[in-house]
Amino acid sequence: MKFLYSCVLLLALCAASQAYSATWGKRNSTDYLLSRQTEVRAPLKNSYWNINVDFPRSGTSNLYTITAINVIDNFRNSSGATPSLWSGGPGYRFAQINLRSQVSKGLNSTVEIWGR
Repeated sequence: MKFLYSCVLLLALCAASQAYSATWGKRNSTDYLLSRQTEVRAPLKNSYWNINVDFPRSGTSNLYTITAINVIDNFRNSSGATPSLWSGGPGYRFAQINLRSQVSKGLNSTVEIWGR
């Protein structure tokens, strides 16, 4: 039994280390998808991408309160961007998420913002 538990734990750690995904807040069944934005960038030699995803986008407004933000790394091979929540987020009506790629790597992340 202990061996099985160790194998499951090791498998879970390996799966978690394969992607740089992040979640802030908690999504409920009554929440609406306010925004889904996919950012894709090609690799830059000896440099990195530093992308800010703003919600709501410039020139628009938001009447809903954010309850959850999900950033999904679409690479699944530990070469994706590292997400950071710079301002706003759950409990606010705005958010700024920063996606920073690794050096000489591309970027392919999906940002989902949920609210009510």
